[in-house]
Amino acid sequence: MFVTNAKKFARLVLVIVPALAILWACGNQKTEEETGELTEGLTKKWKLSMVKFEELHQTENAQKGFQAALRDAGLEEGRDYTMDVSNAEGDSKLVLSLVDQAVSNNADMMVCLQTSTLEPAIQRAKNMPIVFMVVANPFLVSSAGKSDQMKPPYITGVYTMTTFDKMMGYIKETMPDVRRIGTLFSNDEMNAVYYKQQLEQAAKKAGIEVVSNGISNKSDINIIAQTLCSKNIDAVCQIEDNLTSAVFPTLAKVAKQNKLPVFSFVKDQINEGASLVFAPDYYEAARDAGNMALEIMKGKSPGDIPYMRIQRFYLYANPAAASEVGLSLPESILNAADEVVGTAASN
Repeated sequence: MFVTNAKKFARLVLVIVPALAILWACGNQKTEEETGELTEGLTKKWKLSMVKFEELHQTENAQKGFQAALRDAGLEEGRDYTMDVSNAEGDSKLVLSLVDQAVSNNADMMVCLQTSTLEPAIQRAKNMPIVFMVVANPFLVSSAGKSDQMKPPYITGVYTMTTFDKMMGYIKETMPDVRRIGTLFSNDEMNAVYYKQQLEQAAKKAGIEVVSNGISNKSDINIIAQTLCSKNIDAVCQIEDNLTSAVFPTLAKVAKQNKLPVFSFVKDQINEGASLVFAPDYYEAARDAGNMALEIMKGKSPGDIPYMRIQRFYLYANPAAASEVGLSLPESILNAADEVVGTAASN
């Protein structure tokens, strides 16, 4: 009996000891993120905080482009940096809390998407490196500087500043008899007011009148869109801002019901009812912003990195959307388009 028990004990030892050894090895084996060396040029693991005012097509594409730039440079999230992403969901008060949270969490850099996050970041995260993108015109924020070079030493970024003259040319080429166009704009966004003024100036030079309606709440979109479309306009030319971008599909639907073509400035809206879009590529622009962040992470001062204005805009055409409101896009427009989406129904 003693011999039998001894044999059983020996078998248990043969099973348990290797198992314990494996468990010990697994418990002490560190992941690549924990043991891997930092990418060359980095002196520390960076803590990034990305703050969005509202999630839109533009911000989704921008986040992807920003992260792609870091990834293509060889950086790995977890090993070389961490990035906390927060979204204020269009709430200006929540933006303040998110900025304060990034500061209290000792973030090494703040990445601001949209003008509504840039202004509070400058005010409340002083001296923390800031990189911005999806911003129309940073100079609307008084503390952001006066030019691409004359700016605070801790800020850099990429901005859009849409060229409206070009769009007026496309509209007149598409609708030679156009006289009045309509647009909505957010009452509470400085970039929206700025873009409305820019649209009015470009339209005036082209001999076109602009009819505009302000909007403050998403819930008002149906009635305000109907009001705009009832003002004897020939088309909707929707400027870009956070609020109207969020409700664009509804605006396009109302315009379609009123047989009005829609022209806009956000790429993804070509699949949401717009007949023609003249827009920047926010993914591409965000890669530039990501490269700026990379330079900072490798030791360069944001003050030595000038702001960058997006220079390349793309023309997108949707003959099917145009056809649904009785508009035929001319061959010259289709040939000039960087991308044509949809096919007009044959008669």
